[in-house]
Amino acid sequence: MRLLLSLSIALGMFLIGAAADAETLGDPQIGFSAERVLVLNGKSYIGRMWNNPGEQRHEQQLPAFKPVFILHADSSVADILLPQLHTAVELNLPKVLAILGQPGLLGKPVGADTVNGIPTTKYTVDKTIPEGHLAGTVWLSHDGIPMRCDGSYTNRKGKVSTVHWELRDVQFGTQDPGLFAVPPGYAKLSTEAAATLLGLHLAVPTKH
Repeated sequence: MRLLLSLSIALGMFLIGAAADAETLGDPQIGFSAERVLVLNGKSYIGRMWNNPGEQRHEQQLPAFKPVFILHADSSVADILLPQLHTAVELNLPKVLAILGQPGLLGKPVGADTVNGIPTTKYTVDKTIPEGHLAGTVWLSHDGIPMRCDGSYTNRKGKVSTVHWELRDVQFGTQDPGLFAVPPGYAKLSTEAAATLLGLHLAVPTKH
């Protein structure tokens, strides 16, 4: 479940320069690629994604550059690739992901629907966690692919953030493992240096 949760937070942190208090769901145990539509607080980010069980790649076109996000289910650190600079940056993901990844976040099924040609089961989310409250609706395919999500997150200070997630043009099949690795020869840029370069506020990876 943590991979797509991670993406919404990582994209939000990277693209709008703040913690994205948003949630999506799913760690699909099947290979596929798709067009990804992510709307955070009314702002749309459309890109491409690739999934193998336990790992994902997301590409996002921005006016000045095209960042690539690589996520792994067993890690709280995402790799952000900046192909134009042949550079990779590690981004520490918020601890809230561990809570959001716990079983029982989804409520009981409330119906069935077809989303962009894929049969899904519709679930509600209505859960209070230490960081705030999650509410919304999720459409999961039989393979665990989150085809659509409409939800909100209210933090402890009462700030409400909204998210819409949708997948289109889903193509099934095992993806090239090389998509989920930092390319050879890429320089490693510190989070602090990347934040200065891009003018953003990024979470610094925890040193172990």
